[in-house]
Amino acid sequence: MNTSITRRLWNLSYPTMLSFALQSFYDMVDMIWVGRISSHAVAGVTIFTGIYWVFVVTNEIIGSSSVSMISQSYGRKDKERTLEISEQTISFKVVVALVSAILLLLFFEPLLHLYTKDALVIQAARDYGYLRIFFFPVFFASFSVNTIFRCQEDAKTPMYIMGLSTLLNLILDPIFIFDTIPFIGLPGLGFGVYGAAVATVISITISFLFGFILLLKGHNGIYIRFKELFHLNPEIDKKLITIGIPNGLEFFSRFMFNAIMMRFVAVYGVAAISGYGIAGKIYNTAFLPINGLMMGGSTLVGQFLGQENTEEAEKVARIAARMNAAIMGIFVLLSLVFHKEIMGLFINDPDVIRIGSLMLITSSLALPALGYGFGCGVAFMGSGHNKPLLYAGFISQWIFQLPLLFIIVNLLKLPVGYLFASFMVADLVSFGILTYAYRQGGWKFSRV
Repeated sequence: MNTSITRRLWNLSYPTMLSFALQSFYDMVDMIWVGRISSHAVAGVTIFTGIYWVFVVTNEIIGSSSVSMISQSYGRKDKERTLEISEQTISFKVVVALVSAILLLLFFEPLLHLYTKDALVIQAARDYGYLRIFFFPVFFASFSVNTIFRCQEDAKTPMYIMGLSTLLNLILDPIFIFDTIPFIGLPGLGFGVYGAAVATVISITISFLFGFILLLKGHNGIYIRFKELFHLNPEIDKKLITIGIPNGLEFFSRFMFNAIMMRFVAVYGVAAISGYGIAGKIYNTAFLPINGLMMGGSTLVGQFLGQENTEEAEKVARIAARMNAAIMGIFVLLSLVFHKEIMGLFINDPDVIRIGSLMLITSSLALPALGYGFGCGVAFMGSGHNKPLLYAGFISQWIFQLPLLFIIVNLLKLPVGYLFASFMVADLVSFGILTYAYRQGGWKFSRV
């Protein structure tokens, strides 16, 4: 039976891993092209991205709620309920995306000046950021389209949608950014950093419309009803908010912490911000298998719990944990051996490469343990028992890592490598909390 579960887990997870890999490649393509403009441009995009993710917390709240709600109703073979939740996930996300965008527009300028006084960096963040903010509703809704497919065991369609988005971005980025398109010598539009934002927005919008139309027409038996998207269901919307609050708070806590982390990094200068931004993109690729297995695993856990089969749900979590740890180990080895070569793909500034390489080496050593812990976390997402994810993120970063950062940067004034080493402490603490909560077994009794 373990072989059967492993196969189902892998069939659900590998397309999602590839989807997230394409998303990561998509982000890295942006950074590669932006890196050809200047280190100030990279720093501006990095600062905006740190602020941006703090304000998309509502997307995470509703998204994590929808995973457990759709997968459990699908596991119970309640088609009407599955359909209603899917429709409300899109509708409600668009509403909260508008609210989030308005809030970010109000606070964007003051937040920029908290990080840097460099006029070039601030202008780059503005050029890249404002257009991205205006397209919040499309960004939020695109995640929901993919979730609806995945939670009903169609993980390949989101992979194709993400592939379309990545291909478009790969083609459009150099056209919109440069006066002369690199390698082929044809004239481009020369929009600079703003062009990277335009390319991203066009790519996301077209891929969203592609997936949305598939749902309206019905694809692989999965569909939504257009007329039902124009009203809100208070009963479902309340659950979409409340079930995912722990996940949302963990997400907000994590990205708020990242925003504060960037303030500590900024003490070391523009090269440090750029190195941190590029290495952070690379570092995030380590979480692709984690995210893929969490999406696939949580879908399976939700379906098994919908069938009241906790034993099989537990097997899914154990298998996901072992797979995550093994894949993270491979990433660590690659980072240790090829860190300079990987950084060199993005930028040719030696200071930025040195700092980014240092981050890759020192921040990744505990990733196998963290991967194992997040593998156990599929049990929390699939069941809707999300508090352990919140506790792990908050305690590891705010209780352990933040005081350590203050001591390293403000009191001892140590080199930047010590700052990056603090990630290892946080990862090990998260591992301990997640594995302990999993073994306690409270998730087995949670239903939504």
